[in-house]
Amino acid sequence: MYRLTVNEEFTADFQVAQSESPDVRIVTVCATSKGAPAKLTWKLAWDAENIGVHTTFTPNAFQDKRVRPNWGSISDSTAMSGAPLYCCLSYDDENRLTIACADAKNQVRIRAGVSEETARLENTVEVRVGCAVSAYRTEVRIDTRPLPFYRCIEDVAAWWEQHDGYTPAPVPDDARAPLYSSWYSFHQGVDPQRIIEECRYFASLGCKVLIVDDGWQTSDNSRGYAFCGDWEPTPDKVPDMRAFVDAVHRTGLKFMLWYSVPFVGVHTRTYERFRDCMLAPSRHPDTYVLDPRYPEVRAYLIGLYEKAVTAWDLDGFKLDFVDSFQESDVVKPGMDYVSVYDALDRLLKDVMATLRAQKPDILIEFRQSYIGPLMRTFGNMLRSGDCPNDSYQNRQNVLALRLTSRHTAVHSDMVMWNYGEPVEMAAFQLTCVLFAVPQVSVLHDRMPPEHAAMVRNWLSFFVRYRDVLQTGDMFYKNYAANFSYVSSRLGDTQIGAVYSGRIAYLNTRTPRIIVVNATMEDTVLLSSAFGGRYAARIYDCCGNLLSETVCPLGDDPLTVRIPVNGRIELDSI
Repeated sequence: MYRLTVNEEFTADFQVAQSESPDVRIVTVCATSKGAPAKLTWKLAWDAENIGVHTTFTPNAFQDKRVRPNWGSISDSTAMSGAPLYCCLSYDDENRLTIACADAKNQVRIRAGVSEETARLENTVEVRVGCAVSAYRTEVRIDTRPLPFYRCIEDVAAWWEQHDGYTPAPVPDDARAPLYSSWYSFHQGVDPQRIIEECRYFASLGCKVLIVDDGWQTSDNSRGYAFCGDWEPTPDKVPDMRAFVDAVHRTGLKFMLWYSVPFVGVHTRTYERFRDCMLAPSRHPDTYVLDPRYPEVRAYLIGLYEKAVTAWDLDGFKLDFVDSFQESDVVKPGMDYVSVYDALDRLLKDVMATLRAQKPDILIEFRQSYIGPLMRTFGNMLRSGDCPNDSYQNRQNVLALRLTSRHTAVHSDMVMWNYGEPVEMAAFQLTCVLFAVPQVSVLHDRMPPEHAAMVRNWLSFFVRYRDVLQTGDMFYKNYAANFSYVSSRLGDTQIGAVYSGRIAYLNTRTPRIIVVNATMEDTVLLSSAFGGRYAARIYDCCGNLLSETVCPLGDDPLTVRIPVNGRIELDSI
């Protein structure tokens, strides 16, 4: 059934074992070099029935739901990009085939491709170890259980955690609180006094953390990275970083600071110091990528972050562009690692150990797409990729992250909008990230009063129902249609959001039910799998109570009128 091939420098074999179910198999792959260490490529292949496979999910290509042909595109992951997972599912969200690899460090390529001749699936898992090794071992998990696909993906995420070196970083409580970011509000024009004013305002709405983004380290506002590397506050913007941090702390917010981990620009002293310790030029002008295989490079970066915590009393870091580290087979004197990925693993593990020794609740944010199981061992906040003013993309991003991230805090991209938008349209920026930690980046004195009321309403909602929204039992409906309905249930409360199709699928009885109408329609159908009478209150997007009534839930869907980005709250009577 299974066929294993390996490059000629190696011998390899595999063993197949049943896991927690007859429909879950673990294939253990082992390879040994015939002589000197060499780069390894191995491929596991097998065929399967292609029955009821209508769409696919992968952590990086979740917008591309196509069922691929056997000659088509392939899911590709590395330590710093995506995760080694490929899921085939049906239109009703049932798993047909979920493939995962335990090796989340090297390049893993997975495909379940349709054969035109047989209409069967030709499946492959291919791993490329880009540095020389003598021995290798990993596992492939193959799951064909007829369960909701998101349950199978959650089991994969739990399975990753069981492997050595993949225990997720602890998640401090404040990692789950609404957050204010300077980026879309200020970009590189960092202005401490104005940022402190925003902190005071948003602290009153429940925010607990500030991220000061790019710009604090340079007077150049051209959006490049040619001045990154020394990581000293530029005096014309931040004359006293400790005073800035202390002032933010007095507002009640913690302070996180942005660093682009690998980048060193040509206009820095660090470039002259490490110009012979670079991996390659970055895609950004006049900017290079450090090589973490040099111990002095790792020591320098660790020292930067440790000094920032001790000297400035920082509470965390937004560590950016980690995906710019790429594997290299060029080995030079002075390196103490052959693999870039192994060296990066060492770097980030040492960063976390050093920082947690200073502050056990240190906050570390990573950004899509460096969100895989290895990255979760370092970062306790995983943020959506950049999508300014794009509520749809933000929604798709955070839901994809929720599928694979288990207990790690998932954050939205910073929400922003045009201040001239009707308030119910602006509200999409928050209702579309209902099941993530909202990061906000608007200016409070630019918002019209109705926008301010809307923000206050939804941030207070996030704070009140944080545990339900972020740690509850998730339910996803109609993945193929970009999730028409999503809900989360914890204890006696369930909260759902209708994103299209008008239908709220209430499958489990709870004393309290909240349904958000995150569509352009003004009616929602409550489709209930149980009966009962509920006291109902309907609110608009600003939190104004519009009506109170009694809703009988039963066999027939109940039509209710809910304004755009409003909600209905139901309590059992």
